[in-house]
Amino acid sequence: MNAIKSDNSNEMLIWVLAIVSAIGAGLVAITGNIKLIGLIFAVVVGSAIAVSPAILFWVAVIGSLIVVGLVRLYLPEFQLVRWMIAPVSALLLVHALIHLWPKANPDKSQTFPAIITLGLLFIVINLFSSLINTQDIVSAVIGFKGYFQIWGLLFALAFIQWKKTLIDSLPKLFVLIAICQIPFVIHQFVYIVPTRYGLGRGIVPVDIVAGTFGASLEAGGANAVLALYMLLVWSGAIALWKNAALSTTKTLFISAVALAPVLINEAKVSVIYLVVAAFIVNRKGLLKNPARFIGMTLLSVGLVASLFAAFIYHAPEGEVESWSDLIEYTYNYNIAKDENFEGGLSRGGALKFWVQESGNMMNTLIGYGMGVSRVSENNEIARQLGITSTGDFGVGNTAVSAILWESGLIGFGLVTAMFFIGFKTAVKLEKVYSEDSRQSALFLGLQAAMVLLYISLWHKNFFVFHIGYQTIAILAFGYLSYWQRQSLADKATTDSL
Repeated sequence: MNAIKSDNSNEMLIWVLAIVSAIGAGLVAITGNIKLIGLIFAVVVGSAIAVSPAILFWVAVIGSLIVVGLVRLYLPEFQLVRWMIAPVSALLLVHALIHLWPKANPDKSQTFPAIITLGLLFIVINLFSSLINTQDIVSAVIGFKGYFQIWGLLFALAFIQWKKTLIDSLPKLFVLIAICQIPFVIHQFVYIVPTRYGLGRGIVPVDIVAGTFGASLEAGGANAVLALYMLLVWSGAIALWKNAALSTTKTLFISAVALAPVLINEAKVSVIYLVVAAFIVNRKGLLKNPARFIGMTLLSVGLVASLFAAFIYHAPEGEVESWSDLIEYTYNYNIAKDENFEGGLSRGGALKFWVQESGNMMNTLIGYGMGVSRVSENNEIARQLGITSTGDFGVGNTAVSAILWESGLIGFGLVTAMFFIGFKTAVKLEKVYSEDSRQSALFLGLQAAMVLLYISLWHKNFFVFHIGYQTIAILAFGYLSYWQRQSLADKATTDSL
């Protein structure tokens, strides 16, 4: 009976799609409107994939990590394609809620992962802050979309009963996407970077080397996201090699693919990422495998030296001639001075500004509402603080300062707790699956991922709006949440035997 019902549903879907397509074809023939063609196409395709969580999943991941960024740089007139991700994410959330419905999921032994609980609380505090501050609705909508445009993927990964083949394919997908970066990095470095010299306005030519993570010809690029992504892939490969779950040849190949873009795109934070990742992955290696520990240490030293040499070579002429000059230059640009060399707030300056101007206790705790650190070039915050502002003074130039302005100490505390619990969950799962060298290695790599992603909150504000960065973080959180629930299910099965 269920099979018959399923067949009838599929037939109905086919006829609905046929009717919509026929109407669309007629409208296109009459108007010749390209945008209308795109809209009809989106409706037809969207209707077809809406019933399949797996297809929605791949559309969200591939669309966020590859399509959106490439369109921004190479086909900017089609940038509206990024708006497809939010409804796809929302549909994934619907599927997750269906799986959480009592009749659909009668097993009560699997509780909410702590990461999910903290994520829900973060959503609530942002909504509450926006409501309490009675801010402009536009700021709230832009802020909500900026933060949570891909979060449906988090709940879907945690609660949908995925086929194991899909979950197991995620690490392989990360490697394939890393390989996919190489041709775009080469093109951007060889052909686009030379055209950006002399543009002024504080534009760094090599910032556009961002692979598929997005950039603008006449502005900046997400080169830091590319560097972070590649070093996360490298961390995973090193963890697998450490557990003898990946051959040395494959490890060297993945390392070359992952590290080559990092050496040329001048994301100086890469040095910190690399040192931290190497330490976390190899922190217990000395006693277990001294040879691999020594080899990993020597490799890390060599890579750090290579990164410093590359940064010195590409640094502003006459300002950096040695490692100490580079460290001093970077420290002054980001921390020592309240303003950077382009006149906006430095990263350290933005945090000092929040401490000085954050307002009363309520605003300190819950912020001023979603979007206020970005909308209208920070003028929403300027208005609430009574500051005269005619431009972007950069109060939200890092995720930390943006979160503090928008959801206060409570919001920042919840985000910090998500990464801390994520790290602890990865540590626990590494022990639970210690007999599976591949799976335990992936959880070791995810420990490094949690720390690197948290460090990145202090460097850039991508957590607040960048869909590629958010997808990386959400996949990490969702993967851990999935396996936490899976471990509880495995334990319940074992106990019942």
